[in-house]
Formats: sequence, C-alpha cells, structure tokens
Amino acid sequence: MKKQLGILIFLLVLTCAVGGYFLFENSAKANMSEVDSIVDKQLKAYPNYYTSSDKFTDTLSLAITAMKYYTIGNYNSALDAFQKFEPLEEDDGYYNLYLGICYLKTGYSSLAIRHFDEALSSFTTFNEKTVVRWYLALAMLKSERINEGRELLDEQVKQNTPYKKQAAEILNQLD
Repeated sequence: MKKQLGILIFLLVLTCAVGGYFLFENSAKANMSEVDSIVDKQLKAYPNYYTSSDKFTDTLSLAITAMKYYTIGNYNSALDAFQKFEPLEEDDGYYNLYLGICYLKTGYSSLAIRHFDEALSSFTTFNEKTVVRWYLALAMLKSERINEGRELLDEQVKQNTPYKKQAAEILNQLD
C-alpha cells in the first residue's frame, strides 16, 4: 500500500511539473506574441537616404535596384538584390542599415541584429547611430532579447532622440 501511495504521489508531482512547464511555455509564447505585435506596430521603413543622395552617382548599381524594392516594401526582393553586390566602404553603414531592416521585416531578426551591429561600427554621427540603435532595439525585442531591447529603448528616451515617444510607448506596453 505504501509503495502504491508513493507511486501515486510521484505521478501527481510529475503531472504538476509537466503541466506547469507547458503553462509557463505557453505563457511565454503568448507574451512574445504581444511583443511581436508591439514591435510590428512601430516598425516603419526608414526613408531612402542611401541612393537618393546627390553623392550617389552610380546609376547602374545594384543598390538602385535593391532600394527600389525596399522603397515599395518588397523586402524579399530587396534582400536578393542587396546580396548581389558589395558596397563601397563609405556606403557600408547605410548598406547594413537597410539590409538589417529588410531582414527584420522578413522575420530574420538575428541576421538583422548582425547587420545593425555592423552599421553601428560604420556610422560616425550621433544621428546615424541613433537610427541604427532604434532598429536594433526592435530587433532585440523580436529576438526575445527583451532586456537588451529595453536598455536601447531607455537610451532613446534618456537621450531625447527623435524616437523618444515611440520608445516610451513600447516601454509602457512592455510593463
């Protein structure tokens, strides 16, 4: 009788543990679904400053094709076009920024993060770095790196950047 009672208790504990795990797992997935929805509402394409600049004179460049697709929101085709050319060193920041946005828009947030990191190391001005950090924060959230995303959003608010309002809104929704 004691042996059967022990087995019964063991099975009850095991059932509770497994049930708790699935409840936690589904709760985390539901929370990530909310985070994805919050990010998607804020994820807007950055304007084309790459090939629209007077400094950009290569009218035969594949960058033109990539940015045409980017501008109309065809991010998969833009990715294909971006991957077919190597940017000039001075264009590396914008190349990685736009490539990162394309990856983020098509659901590849880890690849987006890599390209945003590369853009950050290429850009030198506060404004350019601010833009990249904004998109990097969104990519971090999408990649379930919530704390890192929050830190970047806090930075946007504290530094009173053009993304301050959106960052504060996201932070409030995450709480």
